[in-house]
Amino acid sequence: RLKELQRRWTEIGFVPFNRKEEITNRYRNALNKEFDKLKIADEDKSLLKYKTKLDNLKANPKASKKLRNEREKFYAKIKQLENDIVLWENNIGFFAKSSNADTMIKEVEEKIENAKKMIKTLEEKVKMIDQSGLDD
Repeated sequence: RLKELQRRWTEIGFVPFNRKEEITNRYRNALNKEFDKLKIADEDKSLLKYKTKLDNLKANPKASKKLRNEREKFYAKIKQLENDIVLWENNIGFFAKSSNADTMIKEVEEKIENAKKMIKTLEEKVKMIDQSGLDD
């Protein structure tokens, strides 16, 4: 079903400018509905959606520039998350001295775990860009 939606999207041809946003939104909504039907983790859904985006970009003559910019944003976000993790891990040491330390430590550990998952997803997306051949 997803491949069929993608195939129909790439075959759509010329779209009047005043209808472009409406049609793009309908396509994204249809894709999102199909992805939501899949019983997979959110991180995997994110990667599948990104792969679909890369496949659709192949028809765009400005894909190379867009992907270079996106790749740079991903790396900046990865660096930011890595810095946040270091800060949060450092802060855990200070929480041990407070009265409601367990709750705060648990919240920070959850933030760290979510940040690590996000880093992994972003690194996968960078890898997908590198393997797409579109960022030359």
